[in-house]
Amino acid sequence: MQFDPSRPTSLLYKKTGNGYELVGAMYTMPQRATPEQLGQRVPLSIAMWHLHTNLCLPPQSELKTADWTKFGLKGSLATQESCDAAGGHFRPSVFGWMVHVYPYESSLDKIFAVHHHD
Repeated sequence: MQFDPSRPTSLLYKKTGNGYELVGAMYTMPQRATPEQLGQRVPLSIAMWHLHTNLCLPPQSELKTADWTKFGLKGSLATQESCDAAGGHFRPSVFGWMVHVYPYESSLDKIFAVHHHD
């Protein structure tokens, strides 16, 4: 499969007072991809390829009322044991490899950052 930078996996937005503003794009590779394959897609010397690991999702019945300081990508529950104790569903890794590109930023460290800088 040929890489086409004009066709990202998804677009990245930030929430604003009036809705959402486009801030970047995300490209992905399968979790089984080697460092060489990642570097061929977007060079490792400039890009911060990463995985989302140790994710604890709340019970389905509690999605609307869950304590998101404990659950989710930014949650504190990061082990199978702590997630099980909270009644959650543990995922060791989700989504595969990804790299974020913020083309409107002014420096390479911000253009290829893991998180958008406001």
